[in-house]
Amino acid sequence: MVKSTVQLLHLSFLLLLAYYSAPTRAANGCVELDRLNFDRIVQRFRYTLVKFDVAFPFGAQHEAFTGFAQEMTESIGDLLFALVGIKDYGDKENSDLGKRFKIPEKYPVIKLFNNESLESYIDYPEDNPVTIEDLRKFVRENTDLYIGLAGCVMEADELAARFADPANSKPHLESLIDETQKLHDSIQSETDRISLQIYLTLMKKMASSSDKPIHEFITAEKQRVQGLLKGKISDKKKADLYLRLNIMESFKPLSNTDNVRKKYEL
Repeated sequence: MVKSTVQLLHLSFLLLLAYYSAPTRAANGCVELDRLNFDRIVQRFRYTLVKFDVAFPFGAQHEAFTGFAQEMTESIGDLLFALVGIKDYGDKENSDLGKRFKIPEKYPVIKLFNNESLESYIDYPEDNPVTIEDLRKFVRENTDLYIGLAGCVMEADELAARFADPANSKPHLESLIDETQKLHDSIQSETDRISLQIYLTLMKKMASSSDKPIHEFITAEKQRVQGLLKGKISDKKKADLYLRLNIMESFKPLSNTDNVRKKYEL
């Protein structure tokens, strides 16, 4: 009995030692950065999304960040997800990185870097919730990478961006609607066909509303949908409306890389 108890205690000690010795902060899809490897690793990727946090992060925000990393890592090679754990005790690990990037003691702080200048970066808005969807929108709006929102179809997103060009003539809008219809008819996935029908519906409404610019139509339609979401509706209807909102985000004119990079220089 005594021998079994000793063995159990020994095993428990080894497990605890292994737990605290292992790089527990490293999560699937993320790498750990410190003052020695920060510049060297970040410079290898066009974009790096870094979460500065406590040394051992947990909770919904951490899960959202690592969840987004796992979702994106295999499909986008130009975007690195990284964690910097800052200690305010002992050897104060990574506190120097905290000072360098002006990290307040209110965690987490998320920053988007590009490899052209590590001292220029875009801050994730403090008042934005840290969710997978909000992180996706942030990266989508601040890089030239394709980051599809839930329910969106990449080929249709490209057509939507072309459709949103304010210089389009009426015949050109009609030709883009035809292209989208052909895409809809060729898609095998029922889920994608449902999404494509929303793209088509929006395009046809905008093409027929020649007196209203596309960006004004989208703004008004978003407000209408957001108003419906505040009412008492079924879960299915709510999911349909969120899908519609995501697809409407695709109706933004194509921006070139220079326009994206200007944001880092502000």
